[in-house]
Amino acid sequence: MITKSPLCSFISILGQPSVSLKQGADWYGFELISTEVKELNMTKKKNVIITGAAGLVGTTLRQYWADRYSLRLADIRRVENLQVHEDFTQLDITDLEAFATACQGMDVLVHLAADRSPTADFYESLLNLNIIGGYNGFEAARRAGCQRIVFASSINSVLGYQGAKSVSWDVPVFPQNVYGATKCFGEALGRVYADQHSLSCISVRLGSPNFDQGGDWDPENPSHQISPRDMAQLFSRCIDVENVNVAIVPGISRHKKSWQDVEDACRILGYEPQDGTAFPRTIC
Repeated sequence: MITKSPLCSFISILGQPSVSLKQGADWYGFELISTEVKELNMTKKKNVIITGAAGLVGTTLRQYWADRYSLRLADIRRVENLQVHEDFTQLDITDLEAFATACQGMDVLVHLAADRSPTADFYESLLNLNIIGGYNGFEAARRAGCQRIVFASSINSVLGYQGAKSVSWDVPVFPQNVYGATKCFGEALGRVYADQHSLSCISVRLGSPNFDQGGDWDPENPSHQISPRDMAQLFSRCIDVENVNVAIVPGISRHKKSWQDVEDACRILGYEPQDGTAFPRTIC
């Protein structure tokens, strides 16, 4: 069942205190986006469904996007304090029929739901959530007629290259754990569904989404982190960019040293990171 939103000023981050939902384009952090990159039809607000919407990444996207999109929030756990541009549907991603129903009327599926633990057990969790639930996302988007799926992959799909000077998106996958291998499976599904079903698929090899520009970091140490506002901009570019059939992009901020090449995301999506160790530390 889909629950519509009342007007409310706060959301609750799972396991953290409530934070205010600020409004206004200045909070999106998109002013540096290149005008040369075409966007999907922006004459109307796009309908976007987010799975795993109760988690950290989903909550961050809601926080920074404000009312940029009409959002359908899907999760096995209830999402409280909906805004006027949001509705909620309780969803078990292992149920394909329910998943396809939830995607009806949506332009883009942002598929975040998964077990994201590198030590997760295959039979207890990864098989159902990351393999079956991952597949169901692509198939549900196809059945529902979505234009695109944005799949949350992970840096773990190429973790074996850690320590390399620079790794582009098209190197062979190199996971170091079974969790990473399940993300490689999702990336491969993106190629299948783009080629066989004309479903635009963008996979984001997301790094740790907790980079703090004012934090304690050394620019000489390689980083794979991404700041909350950069993550919000990156996923928004994945939704809006036009003429991308299939792509795999790094999910990181701009760092002085990083073994993922952020320029791939900049070139493909028009992403312009505003944070990272390549920039001066913010002093409060």
